[in-house]
Amino acid sequence: MRTLRERLHLFFPDVRFTIEHAWRGAIGVTRDWCAGITFDPATGIGVARGFAGHGVTATQLAARTLLDRAAGRDTALTRLPWNDHDSGRWEPEPLRWIGVHAMYRLFGFADRWEESRHSQDTSLIARFGSRLAGLSE
Repeated sequence: MRTLRERLHLFFPDVRFTIEHAWRGAIGVTRDWCAGITFDPATGIGVARGFAGHGVTATQLAARTLLDRAAGRDTALTRLPWNDHDSGRWEPEPLRWIGVHAMYRLFGFADRWEESRHSQDTSLIARFGSRLAGLSE
């Protein structure tokens, strides 16, 4: 909560406010950071997964896509590339855990580096981390 408060005061220095509640927690992302939809007509089970930072808009669209798939309709939604998208598998433990926590540290270091230089540009460290994590091309 302290980091959020500091960041908001940095962006809005003239606004007085208090933060009463904040949400945070672990996120469940797919290996390629892409959302995906699967539906098995034999069982009637559908899955929408991988919404890391995509928000309620994407989840609402995923629900509509699953409804079309469950009804067996061929629509623009059921032809989107996230249908049956294979995100790949994460590395086995403990390699996954080590990699994830190394990335947390790398991005934390990049944030501190940028803040210490009062930079508006993404540092080479953060750009390298993004490429390493598969977040950018």
